[in-house]
Amino acid sequence: MIDYVHHKSKMADDLQDEWWLQEDDDDSANKKVEPPQTNKDNRKPAKTKVKKTTPKTITRKRPVQDSVKRKHKDVPDSGASKKNKRKRNKKKISEQLTSEPTAPNPADVMSILLRGQKMELTAVEMEELTLEDQHFLSPNDLSHTTVSSYLKEVVPDWLSLVGPHDAKGAPLVMVLTGAAKRAVDLNRDAASFRGKARSIKLFAKHIKVQDQVEQLSKQVVHLAVGTPARVATLVEDDALRLDHVRCVVLDWTYRDVKLRRLCDIPEVRDDLFQLLRKHLIPLAKDGILKFGLF
Repeated sequence: MIDYVHHKSKMADDLQDEWWLQEDDDDSANKKVEPPQTNKDNRKPAKTKVKKTTPKTITRKRPVQDSVKRKHKDVPDSGASKKNKRKRNKKKISEQLTSEPTAPNPADVMSILLRGQKMELTAVEMEELTLEDQHFLSPNDLSHTTVSSYLKEVVPDWLSLVGPHDAKGAPLVMVLTGAAKRAVDLNRDAASFRGKARSIKLFAKHIKVQDQVEQLSKQVVHLAVGTPARVATLVEDDALRLDHVRCVVLDWTYRDVKLRRLCDIPEVRDDLFQLLRKHLIPLAKDGILKFGLF
């Protein structure tokens, strides 16, 4: 009996022990602790840093409203439409030309030169600048292809004028054109008319005003070919004299590579008008010179 009780109490003591931890303690006691791993230099390997990647934020474009996105095609631009309309209405020079060229007319010449000047001139000034047919020589009827043949017709007494003429810087005949190259060509084409008489080219390209002033002061000139701007400059500088001029020929029918005449180039037309107004038309009114149209 005593042995049975003793055995039962022993079993109770065994049950009070933390028997479920004994296995772990035994395993930890029996488990070997491994030394840390080292490399050949007995150094601990460096810890590899794990790069944290942050997710990219995707920005989405906000939808553009249709009213802002479109280019207002339905709304007409009044300024652009007027400009385009003017371009459509303005004809090119090639479209304005007729199939056959027409001979120059004194009335047409004056109307073109006075065009655009009406706002600046009074009625009295307009009347003073108006030229009649008596102030013109016979215009070229398109039968003359060179300026020499035309000058021989309108200045038949050329040789008699050249002989006694000895005034320096005072030409007898003057030809006005719109460009320097054209002036060179006209001076060369006038060689058969000029003969042994002296000529001078009066334009701004590659020629200084002072050089031309010096040249006019030293030599007798019979024929002058030039542009309106340079001729006006020399006249106002008292280097070019007009008191001996008997004929002023306007290179009226010639057209350049852009089909422009002397009166179609605004700056040339304005220079020509000022030269006529200030210097040449008063002499024509006094009967000293006449105008020719080539």
